[in-house]
Amino acid sequence: MAAAGVGGFLVVGVLAGLVTSGYDVRREAISGLAASDAPHAWLMVVGFLVAALGLGLAARVLWRAVPERSGRVAAGLVAVAAALIALAGLARQDCSDQLPSCRDFGEAAEASGSYWVHEYASLLAFVLLISSSLVLARGLRLAGRPGLARASRASGLLCLAGVVLLVVTPSFVTDGYGVLQRLVVAGLFGWPVAAGLLASPGPGQAEVVPDSSTTSSSLSSGASASG
Repeated sequence: MAAAGVGGFLVVGVLAGLVTSGYDVRREAISGLAASDAPHAWLMVVGFLVAALGLGLAARVLWRAVPERSGRVAAGLVAVAAALIALAGLARQDCSDQLPSCRDFGEAAEASGSYWVHEYASLLAFVLLISSSLVLARGLRLAGRPGLARASRASGLLCLAGVVLLVVTPSFVTDGYGVLQRLVVAGLFGWPVAAGLLASPGPGQAEVVPDSSTTSSSLSSGASASG
């Protein structure tokens, strides 16, 4: 279900772009498809809500699959990011902010409050998802999954670099802004889903749960030895 939610968001983004006349997928952001003046905005708004649902389910899977404290902190960050993505979907831009003719373009001096809620909610969600990948790396390492830990760290760092480019928007990014954003979003939304699935116990395997009795026994043995 988590994969279906995130995948559904990406598919809806493609479909909404195809049916929106004049929309340039290479240059314009995904949020432009949900803007107040977009002819099929409702479709992309639904996409945002589906993505939020998918991330929420991914957080639940991570919580169970990586029971170490770091894993559960990461799951909590993903859950908060899911709520922020839902908020960003409902708080829409006024128009496609990558177009010079849009009031939200550049410094957005004439933008509405809804635009700023959308911008800050989505940016904070991105920061939380990047942080979750880096924190999750520690949880996966402690869980004995060093390969997944390295992949989680790499995903977080790559997405961080991508988000910095999107925020700064140097001249070489402008014409390909839409493509870069889609790659970054695919990584940000996709990794929590993939990590949860890969870290989950396979068929016939027991779920990893911290054994409090074993921990207590070890502590008692250590105390006896030191005494």
